[in-house]
Amino acid sequence: MPATSVQGNTHIDRYLTGYSEAYIQNAANFVAGKASSLIRVNFKSDKYVVYPRGYFWRDEMEKRPLGGRPSQVGYKVDEGTYSADEWATEHVVDDRQRANVDAPINLDENATRLLSGKAMIRADRIWATNFFVPNVWTTLRVGTASTPGTNQFLQFTDGNSDPIGVIDEAKDAMHQITGFMPNTMVMGAGVTRTLRSHPDIADRIKYTRIGLAEESLLGSLFNVPNVLTARSIYNTAAEGATDAFQYIVDSRSMWLGYIEPNPSLDSPTAIANFAWTGLIPGQTN
Repeated sequence: MPATSVQGNTHIDRYLTGYSEAYIQNAANFVAGKASSLIRVNFKSDKYVVYPRGYFWRDEMEKRPLGGRPSQVGYKVDEGTYSADEWATEHVVDDRQRANVDAPINLDENATRLLSGKAMIRADRIWATNFFVPNVWTTLRVGTASTPGTNQFLQFTDGNSDPIGVIDEAKDAMHQITGFMPNTMVMGAGVTRTLRSHPDIADRIKYTRIGLAEESLLGSLFNVPNVLTARSIYNTAAEGATDAFQYIVDSRSMWLGYIEPNPSLDSPTAIANFAWTGLIPGQTN
């Protein structure tokens, strides 16, 4: 038989330049930077002034007696402290690797995405560990499957529950002890999923353009300007072990508080993030 018209290899497999597969988390999944007030500082540690609100909220005016002086009032100056720890890791790109890499692999871009993702994971884990937990806050409400008692509410998975009423009550309780109405709500992924299908909420939004309880619509219903769903995920397994992925923030819990968008003198906030801007000259953290 005659030989084929073309002999030898006519194609060498290479990486596609128009498609690759990478699981990079969306920055919108992370909440630490949006559920805290960024306060830039020049030193690793310092103090800040705290004025106890009890002195400013007490009703102490009296009628001034004829020929006498009015009653005197005062206030106390307390202090808070912060310590800005430096968290870091590195990913090394050797110049020889950079000079010898095939398209479409971009070593520098991959390094940026790798380190940016790890920074966001660390920030969300710090936030969740320190603030998205019970016994840190004065106001705590716990969902129960039936017959809620003091500081309890019927779980939102029950169609007879009242999510709007629960959140309104929590807002009023916080306002009563802080003087500020909460402006930020962080929900676990399971809470958002449950609220989207809750009959009371579905009935209130059924005539909206999309008819779905997205965060913006939930914010309108709850009268909370900044509503976030915490969807960040991290791998709990060590390198080399079987991957084990889980949400960083408890998916069945939610947090409500006041976050000052523009922190300055005399501006309280529920969560402050002290960023050591002066660590690297000329750089802003």
